[in-house]
Amino acid sequence: MKESQYFCVTDVFLENELGEILMIKRDGSKEILPNVYNGLGGKFEAGETPLQAVLREAKEEAGVKNIKNLQLKANLSVKDKFGFWQIYIFYGNVKKQDVEIKDNSEGILEWIPKNKMGNYDLTPDTQHWLPEMLAKPEIFQFVKVQYDDEYKIINITIKSLN
Repeated sequence: MKESQYFCVTDVFLENELGEILMIKRDGSKEILPNVYNGLGGKFEAGETPLQAVLREAKEEAGVKNIKNLQLKANLSVKDKFGFWQIYIFYGNVKKQDVEIKDNSEGILEWIPKNKMGNYDLTPDTQHWLPEMLAKPEIFQFVKVQYDDEYKIINITIKSLN
């Protein structure tokens, strides 16, 4: 039996003063989940804490250096064909002028009005937990997701603490 890989990842959802959330539309050439929206983020580098990783990713992907009210809002445990993923979800505030909207190897950055998020093609699990995170800022969510090989959700459970 093949040994499973274990990955630590961080994502951040940044809201500006206009009530828009900074999202990345994954590049269309991506093998996994092309052309869908997600928060900024990526894998931890060796020795990083979740906080260090999220700050580095926000700076690398959008030039963001100053995030206000940054909070850890969710922990996702994900199983897919590559292995197991622990994903730390952060939420914070930024000034729109402090973000560099630029293309990068991951995709295209876009500001999406918070109240229009449901009109966008989000990653499959994000569709389930993000609306509650945006509507109820006082909660913390634990999310467990299992995907099949085509990235369809087999099972998802969400437990909220408030």
